[in-house]
Amino acid sequence: MAERFSEWLEAINYSPKTRVNYTRDVKVFLDWLADNTPVNSIAEVTPAHLQQYQIALYNFERSDNNESAAKEKEAKEPRRLSVGTQANRLAAVRKFFSWLLGEQQIAYNPASTLQLPKQQHRLPRGVLTKSEARRLIEATPVVKPRDVRDRTILEVLYATGIRRAELLSLTIYDADLQTATLRIEHGKGNTTRIVPLTQSAIAALKLYLEEARAVFAHEAGQVRLFVSTRSGGPLDDDDIVRIVRKAATRAGIKKHVTPHTLRHTCATHLLKGHADIRQIQKLLGHRRLSSTEVYTRVELTDLHEVIARCHPREKQR
Repeated sequence: MAERFSEWLEAINYSPKTRVNYTRDVKVFLDWLADNTPVNSIAEVTPAHLQQYQIALYNFERSDNNESAAKEKEAKEPRRLSVGTQANRLAAVRKFFSWLLGEQQIAYNPASTLQLPKQQHRLPRGVLTKSEARRLIEATPVVKPRDVRDRTILEVLYATGIRRAELLSLTIYDADLQTATLRIEHGKGNTTRIVPLTQSAIAALKLYLEEARAVFAHEAGQVRLFVSTRSGGPLDDDDIVRIVRKAATRAGIKKHVTPHTLRHTCATHLLKGHADIRQIQKLLGHRRLSSTEVYTRVELTDLHEVIARCHPREKQR
């Protein structure tokens, strides 16, 4: 049943990552249902069972494989599932029952009243300063073909605020250097958007495409924009993380820097440069403005620092 559900998600154009996560979470739910309830058929599931599952997720304690580490944490609070993880697992179950209803496997949807836990919008951590962002990029030389590729990846991440998965999906046809735009074909929710490129990103892409990419892309018909130096095939998530961390080390940046850090940094710097919040929303591909408004709170943090440093009444302390 879970596998058929996965096939349906593929048919309605859900991303591969979402399909994997939803299928896994549905299987977790079905296992829980078999172990903790007397139901013999999915048609017997009631809203009460789903509420019971929601409570079980809330109370779930993560196990620690390291015995000594577990003993050290005995006196501390148990490690529970994050609110985001709970919400994701419940969202998968809710979508699963919606599919079951459409397939006429159930007479009514017991998940129709299931409420996902409210999630707080966390402030982005480790946002780079303008100086740090410049150092991060410029610390990578442009002599060896691999370094040219890595420098281009850093430029594109910072210029566009693109997500890691979106970067990995780019093809050679998505970068239009004539119009200075980047087409993001498979954004979150399988949406498509076109974003502008900075002059430095254009220069980096031009150098990469003309002098570096062909050194690695030996495979016939390979259209991915960024390719592996080892196989000539597509890069993976770990490759991008490694490239960013290597650049941070070269630049002497002590902050925990990830590909998502550059996305946050791009948005924060645009906001500080007085870009409209809705323009930033369009650039980042946020469906809801509330997702973008988190960056205004980063600005508020900066304002607190300014008041602490400059306000006459604050200086009296």
